[in-house]
Amino acid sequence: MLENPKDKKNPVFRYISPTLAKYNKLVAHGFFARLGGVSNSVYQSLNCNIQSADRLENVIKNQTIVCHSLGFTQKDLRMLDQVHSASVITIKNKTQTTSHLQADALVTKLPNLLLGVKTADCIPILLFDVKNKIIAVAHAGWKGAVSEIIDHTILAMQNLGAEISHIVTALGPCIQQKSYEVDQAFYNKFIEHDALNKQFFINAKKIAHYMFDLPRYCVNKLKQIGIQTIDNLDIDTYSNPDTLFSFRRATHENKNPEATVECGRQLSVIGML
Repeated sequence: MLENPKDKKNPVFRYISPTLAKYNKLVAHGFFARLGGVSNSVYQSLNCNIQSADRLENVIKNQTIVCHSLGFTQKDLRMLDQVHSASVITIKNKTQTTSHLQADALVTKLPNLLLGVKTADCIPILLFDVKNKIIAVAHAGWKGAVSEIIDHTILAMQNLGAEISHIVTALGPCIQQKSYEVDQAFYNKFIEHDALNKQFFINAKKIAHYMFDLPRYCVNKLKQIGIQTIDNLDIDTYSNPDTLFSFRRATHENKNPEATVECGRQLSVIGML
């Protein structure tokens, strides 16, 4: 659900996981919407992507707004240079910086750090071992998902002492099947990888095109690993322009095919208190 902001002077909106909310004395989390920031134009308003063409001071301010809303500072935030990979970084000390590292998931057992990923159609996944107090965040687009970013993230958690039976997960806003049309080549890649992947596609109206269910694909991955508690928020980035950024929507709205598509990124975070 989209939580109403507590601070009416500086409103910031976040979607929350009902399961993770049960552990709010142990972890803070949020799938933040595009609302409540300081950016303008296509980045309006809570754009948290420092790699964008948005003004740097605006992005830093937006990140600070997110962190402060959960009781953290911007210096507590750890993010990555995301590259749609299966690479995972484990944070072992609080002086470790990650913004220059190319990877797509973060894991730690340290408190007072906020792990974050940026998305605008890909799936932000938050993970928490409720017994061993280990957290992780993963950025799962189709490339990362099929390359097993989820498997690698959970393995990194296990290397810190996590147990599958105690890990709870939440999947935030992302592009849903009704909005995710793909071509034959895309379909073929998944079927060649595993014939059982047919279950995640339905025929599109256009011949030799399909609608792909990325969140269900990722939920299936989690279940195969043995994760029992999975919150799938089932919120579509593409069809909610007022509250969420969507790169695919921005691409479709781009009237100049030769221009670079600019689009903001929302931030999803988890941190142990």
